Amino acid sequence: MTTTTLDRFIQDISVRAGKIIKRQFGIVTTGQQKTSQHDIVTEVDYASERLLISAIRRRFPYHSILSEEAGELTGRSDYTWIIDPLDGTANFARGVPLFGVCVALAKGNVITHGVIYDPIHDELFFAKRGAGSFCNGKRIHVSSETQLEEMVVYISNIRHRSSLERFAHWRALLALYTTYYKSYGSAAQAMASLASGRIDTYIIAGAYPWDIAAGALLLREAGGKITRLDGSSWQWRDTNQQIVTANPTLHRKIIQLLNQ
Repeated sequence: MTTTTLDRFIQDISVRAGKIIKRQFGIVTTGQQKTSQHDIVTEVDYASERLLISAIRRRFPYHSILSEEAGELTGRSDYTWIIDPLDGTANFARGVPLFGVCVALAKGNVITHGVIYDPIHDELFFAKRGAGSFCNGKRIHVSSETQLEEMVVYISNIRHRSSLERFAHWRALLALYTTYYKSYGSAAQAMASLASGRIDTYIIAGAYPWDIAAGALLLREAGGKITRLDGSSWQWRDTNQQIVTANPTLHRKIIQLLNQ
């Protein structure tokens, strides 16, 4: 993979934001509630976001930015940066070392670059469209699991944005085949684990663009597939994302199962 100045820039700012987060891990333990006691924002979210937005604005003043806390900052360009400055804030505040920084760049409707940085484990996941997915410079791939009975599933539901009854129904259908469930409390951790073959599928309802955009490119470049729950094409701009992700064989079987 040929490394460009843009590749280095997006990785560098993600690591710098992650260092801010790591320095405050175990120190900042409270946050301001947003929609529920599990949906909070801390001063570290804002500090990470300020660094990312400031760096992007200096380098690319005409690009648009969509960030979890700041919202949409409109520019005069086809390019949009999609940022989650601290994905897994509740984990961070509770001292659970499962969270990350998510930064993606899109040109129109196409995501061209994606980074997920895990500052606690110092894992930098990077993907560029057409060039593959990498963790700390080493190529990664989705798992080769093809059997529903053996798949390891990460399933998540943002309850104030989606139906608890529907979520319970999915769990019941999946439980007919597997009970190998994981729950990290972080879309960043789930998507990075999926792209590197540590888990086999990730199903989430109620997600935001900044939760998924960077991980979606990581997944695709690692050989995986992402669609909406009904099997239709996923779009990064979807405001309430209901998605299924897996390797292509498992993805087809899961879509059939959930929509039977």
